[in-house]
Amino acid sequence: MLLSNVLKNLEEKKKLNFKEFNPDIKGIHSNSKKILKNFIFVAIKGIIKDGNDYIYDALKRGACLIVIDSKKRIKYLKKKKINFIFTKNSRLFLSKIVSNFYIYQPKIISAVTGTNGKTSSTFITREIWSKCNLKSASIGTFGLIKDKYKKKLGLTTEDSIEIHKILSNLYKKKINHVCLEASSHGLNQFRLDGVKLDIAAITNISQDHFDYHKNYNNYFNSKMRLFLNVLKKNGTAIINSDLNQTKRILSLCKKKKIKTFTYGYKSKDLRLINIEEKNNYQNVLIKLKNKKYNYLLKMPGSFQVYNSLCAILIAYFSGIKIMNIIKVIENISQIPGRLEKINIPIKMEKKNISIFIDYAHTPDALEKALYLLKKNSNKLSVVFGCGGNRDKEKRSIMGKIADKLADKVYITDDNPRNESAKLIRKEIISNCKKAIEIKSRYLAIKKAIKNCEDGENLLIAGKGHEDYQVIGKKIYKFSDKNTVLGILKRI
Repeated sequence: MLLSNVLKNLEEKKKLNFKEFNPDIKGIHSNSKKILKNFIFVAIKGIIKDGNDYIYDALKRGACLIVIDSKKRIKYLKKKKINFIFTKNSRLFLSKIVSNFYIYQPKIISAVTGTNGKTSSTFITREIWSKCNLKSASIGTFGLIKDKYKKKLGLTTEDSIEIHKILSNLYKKKINHVCLEASSHGLNQFRLDGVKLDIAAITNISQDHFDYHKNYNNYFNSKMRLFLNVLKKNGTAIINSDLNQTKRILSLCKKKKIKTFTYGYKSKDLRLINIEEKNNYQNVLIKLKNKKYNYLLKMPGSFQVYNSLCAILIAYFSGIKIMNIIKVIENISQIPGRLEKINIPIKMEKKNISIFIDYAHTPDALEKALYLLKKNSNKLSVVFGCGGNRDKEKRSIMGKIADKLADKVYITDDNPRNESAKLIRKEIISNCKKAIEIKSRYLAIKKAIKNCEDGENLLIAGKGHEDYQVIGKKIYKFSDKNTVLGILKRI
């Protein structure tokens, strides 16, 4: 693609003379190691590394154009007679040019943001599409999933280059329904800008990632970029009606003349009337356009009902009739690592214990999971830790929640990364008098299972579907689910 087309509709285009310089661009990247001949290199200053330090390396590898947002580099580039563009925001510029470079995108693209529930909502959405015989895909924490194909991805919301590559490939494979997770980091770093987003949804907002955003207001504003900056002008915003922030979100959307549709008990659009909890499912009664509908949800927890409502609306606005959605949602299976109940061996059934694996790694998610499991149990125990190099403020809060709701609390390691695991545990324990500290996650799970009494519920929280543990710079194989199954076999 000619450079003039890559820079289509961009103000920076005016700075170049295409009669003298209009090369055929073969690719775009922000990692100098990935640069090949006739690539554009976009220099981005990251948290750890600064792309501006790798300009020479990119040129050596074949970059024909450099993009910078640091004025310090202008003099050097002019002196060396290197073709470059200066922009105010390299991250945003990158998203715009990769969107121009990878022209084609699936017909219906939706995105879900929120502190908790993104993965469940995208999972349920894709399952609805799939069971309605529509070629579909989801992109997020579980990776890229399409039909029976699954590919692991490095981030909840990949960088803009990878996202547009994936969307382009999905289009080529005639997959026209896509639901992706929109993380606060991804939104703040403009990774989704340029995506032709038809539907944007929010599940909830509570505390998370303050290590990066510094405060709640910054975190909230990052989430709002999905509606105010990424969503198409004629797109639809789907909003949980029962949040403390609902009025504020609706007001922001109204100012931008964005079409909104809400769901929940307080909603006038998709109203949640009642949830009747059964042993292995929930009976949900809803109202849409003055008609009542009933469906069974084979997942525990009112929060999963909200996630299912979010998914129902995404599917509805993608063109599926509500009755078809209701029919298929009852056949959706357990979501991996989301209050996933582990099968107990027959020899242990007399003990009547239940073990659950959950991804809960925020105060709100942990509290909701514990409240739910406390209802129908004689005793409740929990095993959890907190991730390193992440929001430190939530550690003592989570310790307090566990202390309040659980009878037994086992504090162990999550993904300590480059922080002191001992210090992380200490910060959690500072607000948890019941804490039993066990460094090894394996041993903590083993002890918690062995100490289970008749009628007890055990929650193993924080990692859910993950099959690894990050300690220092090393990544070890570790699965909470496989660990539990292995221990149960040997008991």
